[in-house]
Amino acid sequence: MPIRKNALISTLLALAIWAGCSSSPATHTAYVTLPGANGVAGFRVNNHSGHLTGIFGSPFSTGMSPASIWVHPSNKFVYVANQSEGNISLLKIDSSTGALTEVMPRTPAGITPVSLVMDSGGNFLFVANETSGTISVYSIDSSSGSLTETSGSPFATNPTPVALMLTPSGKFLYVANAITNQPLVTAYSVAPGAGTLQAILGSPFSVGVGNGPSSLTVDPAEKFLFVTNSLDNTISVLAIDPSGALAPIAASPFVTGTFPISVTVHPSGFLYVANLQSNNISAYSLDPSTGVPTQITNSPFSASGGPVFITVDSGGKFLFVCGETSRTISEFSIDSKTGALTSSSGSATLGSAPTSMFTTK
Repeated sequence: MPIRKNALISTLLALAIWAGCSSSPATHTAYVTLPGANGVAGFRVNNHSGHLTGIFGSPFSTGMSPASIWVHPSNKFVYVANQSEGNISLLKIDSSTGALTEVMPRTPAGITPVSLVMDSGGNFLFVANETSGTISVYSIDSSSGSLTETSGSPFATNPTPVALMLTPSGKFLYVANAITNQPLVTAYSVAPGAGTLQAILGSPFSVGVGNGPSSLTVDPAEKFLFVTNSLDNTISVLAIDPSGALAPIAASPFVTGTFPISVTVHPSGFLYVANLQSNNISAYSLDPSTGVPTQITNSPFSASGGPVFITVDSGGKFLFVCGETSRTISEFSIDSKTGALTSSSGSATLGSAPTSMFTTK
């Protein structure tokens, strides 16, 4: 009897462990802006393969020409910048299906809102308004998701703000200003708990001899800012000092593919650049002390279809590439040791050209 009792206990324990493992979700969600469809495509992302499966009812309606998207860290709300309407859509996420439902009315922004970023706590949403040359800042109601413009917003910035980057700590906000022959990054400190922007001493900062800044990102340690220069096929690397001020490192900018338009960084420190016109992805390892990027073996990696936007999946295992001309999302697995990319045989087909993508945790 004691043997049979022990066997029964072991079996029950095994079943409990299996049940606990099986209860963990096998997928998470991803959302993609489709300006031509005036909507957002929704997908389930397989945690193991990275394959994308469309959510029933997708694409979901937004305002006109949605350009940028951000998901609240609670995974309850989605925010979309509607560039042709000058406003922000709030959409609620169905926790079971991932489907989106817009909450009206839309929140007014500046003229041509094109880029969104949110702090890690989900307290503030920052919006770059390209035509009006301003940054709108909103506080976020954690219960309803509603937006309230903060005191002093909108904040004046330099002309043609096209991309935003908030440092992981939320201390500094950087703006790429796409001014031909006068490439700039405007830098702000962010007041804790208020979201108020204050220009950093010396701002705006030159990206060096690069031209046509289009996208930017920060390394996980907040030591360096990386800026794609679309008009001269380079990427600038700028050191961030404790005050948030910027200075190009030696040898910056670095040559990349043709018309680099989007840049992202992996949590392990790999850097990826989407080159729109050469149809490939440049991949780099980063020196954590100097910020110098070194091309990974076999880089650049082919990515046909006009790669216009890239993002590292929330789990860090996959790189998703949005194709402008192919109207697809391509999947690449990331080698955790080298940062090398391996193309997946699968891709998600879209009915319209994508402009941005966000994956949930």
